[in-house]
Amino acid sequence: MPRAALPAVLDRIEHLSAEAGLRVANVFHAGDGNLHPLVLFDASDDGAEQAAEKLAEEIVTCCLELGGSIHWRAWVGVDKACLMPLMFSEDDLVVMDRVRRAFDPTGLCNPDKVFPTPRLCGESPGPYRRHPIEQAGVAERW
Repeated sequence: MPRAALPAVLDRIEHLSAEAGLRVANVFHAGDGNLHPLVLFDASDDGAEQAAEKLAEEIVTCCLELGGSIHWRAWVGVDKACLMPLMFSEDDLVVMDRVRRAFDPTGLCNPDKVFPTPRLCGESPGPYRRHPIEQAGVAERW
């Protein structure tokens, strides 16, 4: 996100948040304009997850309209994968996939990060799953 556009995008996120009736925690690196808006919702409320996903997509679309981008330095998570065609052409995506496979032919690096495919669009948060380091007793969740 261009730094000069941060006030406009934050205003728009506030407006979208109010329209959706969901809170958004805006976490970002103001120096480089890298936004990480966190849409907060109660998974026990019927329809809340779908409303949160819709709001998240509207935020990404807004950021793109204001000159931002879908950041893929460490690849894109499945929650944004289906939005990649808003920014990249099909040829762009094919080239990115080829580059990834050239350096990681077996898919070991960031396996949960993807390019858009019909079967992988969207990520359902679902119930909490313990991380392997928690299971090993090295860390704990508070």
